[in-house]
Amino acid sequence: MFDPGNLKKIEAELAAWDARHRDLRTEQEQGKRYETESGIPVKPLYTPVDLAGQQFDYLRDLGFPGEAPYTRGPFPNMYREKPWRFTQYSGRSTAEETNELYHEQLAAGLTSIEVAFDLPTQLGYDPDHPMAAAEVGKVGVPVKSLKDWEIMFRGIDLDKVYVFSVSNAQASVILSMHLILAERQGANLQRLLGGMHNDILKEYMARGNFIFPPEPSVRLVGDTMLYCSEHAPRYDARLMCSIHIGEAGANRIHEAAFALSNSIAYLDEIQRRGLPVLDVVKNGLLCTTYCNHTDFFEEIAKIRAMRRLWGRVLRERYGIHDQGAHQLRFNGSQTGSPLTKQQPLNNVVRTAISTLIGALAGVQSVDPRTFDEGWGIASREAEILSLRTNQIVAYETRITNTVDPLAGSYFVEWLTHEIEERVWGEMERIDKMGGMVRAIELGYPQRVIAQDAYERHKGQDSGEIVRVGVNRFREDETGRKVRTYKAKAEVAKHHIEELQQLRRDRDNSAVSRALDDIKRVASLPPVGRENNLMPPIMQAVRSLATVGEICSALREVWGEYEEVSF
Repeated sequence: MFDPGNLKKIEAELAAWDARHRDLRTEQEQGKRYETESGIPVKPLYTPVDLAGQQFDYLRDLGFPGEAPYTRGPFPNMYREKPWRFTQYSGRSTAEETNELYHEQLAAGLTSIEVAFDLPTQLGYDPDHPMAAAEVGKVGVPVKSLKDWEIMFRGIDLDKVYVFSVSNAQASVILSMHLILAERQGANLQRLLGGMHNDILKEYMARGNFIFPPEPSVRLVGDTMLYCSEHAPRYDARLMCSIHIGEAGANRIHEAAFALSNSIAYLDEIQRRGLPVLDVVKNGLLCTTYCNHTDFFEEIAKIRAMRRLWGRVLRERYGIHDQGAHQLRFNGSQTGSPLTKQQPLNNVVRTAISTLIGALAGVQSVDPRTFDEGWGIASREAEILSLRTNQIVAYETRITNTVDPLAGSYFVEWLTHEIEERVWGEMERIDKMGGMVRAIELGYPQRVIAQDAYERHKGQDSGEIVRVGVNRFREDETGRKVRTYKAKAEVAKHHIEELQQLRRDRDNSAVSRALDDIKRVASLPPVGRENNLMPPIMQAVRSLATVGEICSALREVWGEYEEVSF
């Protein structure tokens, strides 16, 4: 393909083709900008000449599935044996309702549960805290203590179902609940599958669901990674998360670069403790990534590029050449922001395209949103339809028959390389600032994401970026109603009463001792595997300390992070 004589022939024929059609193309393209969502210019045609210009090497840049550089996917057979995991981000206003929901979803064919918490739980507050009053049970399930986790998963074998929790700031507490319940069910933790959002740095730049300042928060990530590497090595506590960075408005280049730079900060934390980085990455890494319909090929190329970049980071920064460590797996998540409240049934099409993107990119699970996302918590009908979308793409399209069907596309391979180099350049910029924690302190990623979001909204307002049903092809929707799930008005009172009963029934002296131990360990610097907070947090969870009490104990030592304006 890259024979010099053949390339010259293609170049000559391409020039002739361009001359024959230039006038027509110029007329049709006048005034239009052809570029990816991230602003990468896109030509009308790609040929082997473009790949030759990038010095594309089949074995180095593409290779084979299940082997470095993992461009084509982390497993040799990919979906030929079984499709990706079908998952859905969901939770109801009580543990009992959530348990009923999960049983219903599993019976309908869901193969992975993704837990949505309410806002107080995400921020480490119990339902009786003044900050929680208006938000209890509104956007997910409130989890007060281990008792709620036991109710949520009653009748569900954690040894057989992959459970993923969107945790972040309180990830160590939720992880403890999950491991304790799995152990009580008789699971072998060495083989336990599961995962959680454990990328706290993206909260400071994108979503705002942080509790503690960045440095102790990074310490907590290190503690969970090290604990799982020893006690639950197949549980995905080693996670980077780009989804919320993209959801906040970042383009695909900044989304990937910031997520990878966050992971570097966590690996540097392990290195600072004097431990081998290989200890926490030897089984690979999981990334939850933004996977939306708004730029089909750029989303796919981004995921392919991130697989290559992860191996590059491990080789060049940490000297790790173990192929298993280079394996980067993905949860592909469609997000809510591109879905519209106007003409909500259009979102069914958007969801199908996003699911196809995840499948063609070779992700390990696909989490599509529901068509009624813009109206509130999904209805049962919308949740089942979202699951059926996953199943139709997996079982009816036959795209699972071959591995990486887009490989070899001149455009896809060119774009993958282009994204890789642009992301690497952005990561080097962050490194020169002193790493991601320092960059956050300087406000760099916050400003970049805000600017990206501004440019996107400006394009939508001008109509340059088309939003069907919003800025084009609009229709009168007077009287339209979408039925979504609504939490009962008395839900906060219900949870406060449960909390009061819990505090009456438990051994409060044991809780106090456990919380004191958390504060003691949190005040000590982590060295090697010493002073890891996971054992005292596990003990506190066993004693039925609440999420709010455990987070408050850490607040006493570390304080809270106050966002600053830049």
